[in-house]
Amino acid sequence: MAAARKTVSVIIPVFNGEATIAAAIDSALAQEFGGDLEVIVVNDGSTDATLSVLEAYRGRVTVLDRANGGPASARNVGVQASHGEYVAFLDADDIWMPRKLEKTLAALDSDSGVAMVYTNASMMAGGGELLGTTYTPEDEKRAPAMEDMLSRLWNILPSTAVMTRATFDQIGGFREEFATAHPQWEDGYFMIVAREQGRFVYLDEPTVHYRVAASVHEHLKRRRAWKNDSENPETMRVDRYVRNFELMDRLVRERYGERALRLLASIRRATAGSLVSIGLTVMLDYDRLFARRCYRLALHYDPYNAKTYVRIAWTFLPVRVARTISAALPPRIQRAVSGPAHA
Repeated sequence: MAAARKTVSVIIPVFNGEATIAAAIDSALAQEFGGDLEVIVVNDGSTDATLSVLEAYRGRVTVLDRANGGPASARNVGVQASHGEYVAFLDADDIWMPRKLEKTLAALDSDSGVAMVYTNASMMAGGGELLGTTYTPEDEKRAPAMEDMLSRLWNILPSTAVMTRATFDQIGGFREEFATAHPQWEDGYFMIVAREQGRFVYLDEPTVHYRVAASVHEHLKRRRAWKNDSENPETMRVDRYVRNFELMDRLVRERYGERALRLLASIRRATAGSLVSIGLTVMLDYDRLFARRCYRLALHYDPYNAKTYVRIAWTFLPVRVARTISAALPPRIQRAVSGPAHA
């Protein structure tokens, strides 16, 4: 008797993804792996033309419309509505390569002790151009042990991962307290708890085109449009970084205690680095007060970073003096104090 065909539920959360969601859905529908496919798109309160794009797919995919609640709860809602034995995630701005499910499912089915299979990814610019680089750092091209997960932030993209529905249920889904905040933490915490359920398998080949963030110039253009808004997204993003760090720190401490001291230190450094990056971006517009706030917050999480003290001092220079000095500095130093667009 032939083995029963199994179903993979592909969960795609989307918020204002009118420019990329069609390519993501098409890449999921194109998968051939010897099983059945269920694609569930969770429209997370989009305010652009995303819903109009999704209308063309009704009948081929399941579309769930809801108020905005963030990617963690959107993924959970999608899984709750699914019927497959397997669960795979695909972000709305990423694209699966043709044999993504075939390769990851073969690895997952090869050993009952495997909790999740994930892969490397090919980097793609915001406009869809391939960058010729891959996502996984050289020292992480292996499946992590639990102690690895508790020692540092491990780079695992949800779009590359596949697991059984039973494993997802054991994890308890994504922590929705992260809401609409920075997704690094909701994904990161999910992956740590997933590793408790069994071994990971890592395939060191790209099966996903991963779209990187917008360029500094695009970000700056948007920011200038926000400049006179006291509730602008830049301010809100900084607040979310801080709030998310506190949540991630608490969850890890409560669950793992002293086993995770190195991971907690890694989280603090990553938070500081993110705040410094925001500070450098706003310095492109010479918004010294906002940059200074970001740098001071960064020092709260990483107080021994000498470069951050230099950056704070830089924010006290008059604009004309800062520009004159910056023009005379080597490009690497310019980027470190004035932001990458000045180099």
